[in-house]
This record gives sequence, C-alpha cells and structure tokens, in this order.
Amino acid sequence: MRLGAHVSSSGGISNAIDRGVALGCDSLQVFTHNPRTWAPINHKDEEIAAFRAKAAAADMGPLVSHGLYLINLGAPDKEVPTGPPGKPATKTRNIYRASQESLRQHIAIGERLGLSGIVLHVGSSKGSTFDEAVGRIGAAIGEALDEAPGDCDVFLENTAGAGDTIGRTFEQLKAVYDAVGQPKRLGFCLDTQHLFASGFPIHEEGGIDRVLDDFDRTVGLDQLRCFHLNDSMTAFGSNRDRHANIGEGEIGEDGFRRILGHPAIQGLPMILEVPGAEGNGPDVENMERVRRLHREGLDARGG
Repeated sequence: MRLGAHVSSSGGISNAIDRGVALGCDSLQVFTHNPRTWAPINHKDEEIAAFRAKAAAADMGPLVSHGLYLINLGAPDKEVPTGPPGKPATKTRNIYRASQESLRQHIAIGERLGLSGIVLHVGSSKGSTFDEAVGRIGAAIGEALDEAPGDCDVFLENTAGAGDTIGRTFEQLKAVYDAVGQPKRLGFCLDTQHLFASGFPIHEEGGIDRVLDDFDRTVGLDQLRCFHLNDSMTAFGSNRDRHANIGEGEIGEDGFRRILGHPAIQGLPMILEVPGAEGNGPDVENMERVRRLHREGLDARGG
C-alpha cells in the first residue's frame, strides 16, 4: 500500500515533492492548476524536471493530480451567463467546452510531470437527462484523451451523491466508463467519505468486503487505480461531502482498520484529503494514524 496525501504545489510544482517527503508520503496528489480558476499555470521546464527528479529520488509514486473544481463535463454544450458570485453576469462561457479544454490541459501537463492519472469529478446533469449528460461526458473525455496522447490516464471519482451529480453509484460510474470507450486510459478512484455519505456501509464489519465485491461485479477491481482516504463529518447516507480527520469522524478508527486491511487494495495509492489538526490539510499526525491503522487492519485479517 502506497500511503500519500494531497499537498500544496505553491511556490513551484516541485515543492510538492518536498512537502510529501516531510509528511512521509509514498505517493502524492497535487493540483497542477489553480482549482478555482480556468486559467492554466505555465509550469516552467526546470520545475517539471525538478518535480520528476525529486519524485524519483524519493521513490514516490504513483503520483496523481486532481482536476479543478470548475470542471463539469455533464453541462449543456452552450453559452451561459457567467460572472463573479453574487454579482450580475458580465459575459458568457461554454462550461462544457471550457471543461473539456481544461481536462486536456490537465492530461498534457500530467504527462510531462510523469503522473499516473488525473482524478476527475465526473460532473452533473444540470437539468438534462442522465443519458444525455453521460453522452456528453463520454465524448469530452474521449476527445481529451485523443488530443493529449501518452500514459497519463483519467480516474473517475465517485461522489457523495448531492443534487444531480453523476457518480454516486457504481452503475453510474460504469455508464460513464462505457461512454468514453477508451478502457486503456480510464480507471477509477474511490473516496471513503463519498462512499459513506452515499450509503455504502464501508464502516461496518464486513462492509468493505461487500462494497468491493459489488464494485468488482459492476466495474471490475482491475480498473480501481486510486483511493482517497477521508473520514466523514456527516452521517451515513447524508449525501454531503464533508471530510474529517482519520478516526475523528463517523467512519472511525474501526472502520479504517477494516478498510485498510482489505487484501484487494494493498497495492494502491491511498491519498489523504483530510483537513489536518490545524486546518491546513494532511499532516504528519494523520499520516502516522493511517500507518498504524493499516498495520492493525492487516493484523486483524491475519495478514
């Protein structure tokens, strides 16, 4: 198991590796773009080279990035009014086309950085039917992969299930996977908090076994490429995306022992996205707690 965390890349993308080393990470997740704006970051060649060199020296990997929060490939393919929050719209934007271009940029820079993949929120239907939205999502991801060739893949992430977001169930994720039509460059990332909030009983005795068996039947465990490790501030089945530090939320330490001890996920990168003790993101305390719970989970299963 490759334990890691989402870390800041401020000051230069190569600094993310230094921050990961300080946390004791085996793997890593970063933003390669500012997650709240459409404008891409112009990463300098020397920063990209330093990122790759530092990662190799630290034996850190797999490495992934997370798509920016604005991306919605399920949005209608049309111009819509846009502007600062709480103020009148001053211009228009095609969210669908902007999302597709941003994904292409993510894949291209991911390839230069040597990333295994881009973790992507699938999107929301925005008032159209599920089938219409899935068709748009599949077409956009397929075109982005065609336009950015290489070995950097796209990992579809499950959602907590709020509103009209797509990806709450494994059947929805499989529908998007089938619509893309490029299985060699497409995989999945499961988020523990999102599973819990969507009503998957990963915290119960034997729960993670049933959930992963369901995933295997519906999608295939061989397509699972990454895990996000987050406890939940909100109740089971709440459909609310609120992360808590490991062992301090509703999933709890017993739940994470069961999850981390499961034999089918021992080779995967397990990425923390928790708030941290000081509210500054994943920290040493959470990393050490996960390592302890991993050992205890393996012991409980006789591993």
